Amino acid sequence: MAINLPAAVLAFITSLEHLSGVPIAMLDRVDDPQAFWARSAAILCQKTGDDFCDDDMRFMTSNTEPMGQSQIIEYTVGDSGQPKRVCAIIPPIPNIDPSFVADAYGQPYPSLDDVPAAQEAAAWLTLYHAAHCLDQTLAANEEDRAVALASLGLTLLEGNPMFTPGYHRSPGRMMAVMTGRADAYWAAGTGERILLDLWKDEAAERLNTQFGCYAIVEQNKSIDIENIHRATYLGPEQTCQTPVTGHNVGSQVTVSDSNLWLWMYGQNGQGGGIGAPPAVYEPMKPFKSMDDGVAYVLQVSNELAAK
Repeated sequence: MAINLPAAVLAFITSLEHLSGVPIAMLDRVDDPQAFWARSAAILCQKTGDDFCDDDMRFMTSNTEPMGQSQIIEYTVGDSGQPKRVCAIIPPIPNIDPSFVADAYGQPYPSLDDVPAAQEAAAWLTLYHAAHCLDQTLAANEEDRAVALASLGLTLLEGNPMFTPGYHRSPGRMMAVMTGRADAYWAAGTGERILLDLWKDEAAERLNTQFGCYAIVEQNKSIDIENIHRATYLGPEQTCQTPVTGHNVGSQVTVSDSNLWLWMYGQNGQGGGIGAPPAVYEPMKPFKSMDDGVAYVLQVSNELAAK
């Protein structure tokens, strides 16, 4: 079952809104400025419960920016009301060219092999804008947090296993590289480490229960995922026999960062091929709930940005 990535991103932002206490309003892209202002006022009015409906919204001028943006709006209610804030997100265009991000950060124009699909780029940008809704000081570390949150968030929402053979980068990693920022790169590595550990356990479970193996999982804590050695073959000792009963009757095998991709994708009829990933993936699957996953992503992003 394919991940509904736009829906997963919205669920992430809803959790981020609850965790941070900052109201986050998703605006509609409308090319006509007057229609955009009217629609934005209605959305913000509904989001906050305060009367934005008659306010002048002409200060919002980026309704046609392809990559979208976030805008923190501070306001008061009544003549002597307390200051309040709401964050408005203008989402990127659905068919955004991912290389726009490289251009924005002054990075070399990537090849077609080094950019994700437009939907993945749009997801990353939406998470990036949502992270900036938490800004307080406009300091450099808030930009670091935004790129880290978007890269880690996309990695854990989508659960794309394309990075496991070591030939290709995950979409979250691709977006991180296009920013040229170390925080984003290591955030993607953190997400990939979590996914590798999840999938190794799932692969071992399938090998044990369905293929007659006694599978041992090799542990690893490194987040330098791109430099992990990948095995080129499973080898004759990594062979399972289909059990006659429900008990393990095969030989002992290992599931590691190195050979996981072979167990998942298979090796020219010589073993493996149990599925990539080994079990159906759902957004933030390694965590008990979306809220738990978002809290973790925010914590890691804050820690990376503080270094």
